[in-house]
Amino acid sequence: MEIFDFGVGFPAIDKGNDFFINCLRAECDARGMKFIFIDATSLDSLTAGIKNGSFKLKFYLDMASETFVSGDPYLKFNYLLKDAGTRIVADPDDVKTAADKSITHFDLMRAGISVPFTVIIGSGEPPREFTDEEKEKLGHLIVVKPALGYGQRGVKITTYEAMREAIVEARKVNMGDTVLVQEFIEPKEIEGHPAWFRLFNTFGEITPCWWNNNTHTYRKVTLREVYEHKLLPMIRITTEIARITRIEWFSCEVAINKKNNEFVAIDYMNDQCWVNPQSKSADGIPDDVIAHIAKRIVEKARDYINRYSATQQKVHFVAKNVKIFLAMDR
Repeated sequence: MEIFDFGVGFPAIDKGNDFFINCLRAECDARGMKFIFIDATSLDSLTAGIKNGSFKLKFYLDMASETFVSGDPYLKFNYLLKDAGTRIVADPDDVKTAADKSITHFDLMRAGISVPFTVIIGSGEPPREFTDEEKEKLGHLIVVKPALGYGQRGVKITTYEAMREAIVEARKVNMGDTVLVQEFIEPKEIEGHPAWFRLFNTFGEITPCWWNNNTHTYRKVTLREVYEHKLLPMIRITTEIARITRIEWFSCEVAINKKNNEFVAIDYMNDQCWVNPQSKSADGIPDDVIAHIAKRIVEKARDYINRYSATQQKVHFVAKNVKIFLAMDR
């Protein structure tokens, strides 16, 4: 049997995400962990290896599966790994619930987190006329997004008059999907920058970045800025999202509403984070943020493997003693 410590699944490496893959590989090498990259060319042979017992993987970072696409080969691979005892980030069963924005929206509300005023258009429900109260709360500029969308797919900032067309387009991302119609949150400005942030949760460690919602460019938030601009509430929001969704690595978006200075969760939970580096793309994530996240993930994988190995040794020792006890009892 061939045994690997750490694996990452990607549909394909390009000039952007290879930086993240190389960081993961280097962190594994530094700790003596056996690394494997899994893409479409190796998926079939590894699937066969799991089934016949010739391949084992201890920790798997899923950056490839389509949770809501029936028959997705990477999703099938996830469940094969899970049944074989592999630790998967993120667990596909947790993702099924957490990735649905129409569910997470109300979970966040119950947790006391501010979210945009939202009207849910259910699966199969045709666009309808909104009440005067709903129109007033939504305002003239609205955001339409699919409940199961990601990577800005199907998301459109539009007007109430053009809402129906936007809903039709949003549903094309996942046919028949639930759609969220939300008020557009205009962020306040801090020192000339929109107070809009993308935060990364990596196993309980929060990495906040300024994120310009117009240019989509990133800049790290400094410790001074956190205290000077009283930004700690966005850390609490991200921590609550982690608690509610049970997803260990994700990004979310938080803005400070210009209207009332309130911190608002804009985009709730995105697993399989986009990892293109700033050195290769103007709208990429700062390279040192990606490198730090990769280090954190591999460290947590190592910790899990060490704990698992210790547990297995303990179980083996207990089982051995039980056998001896039973033999003496005869």
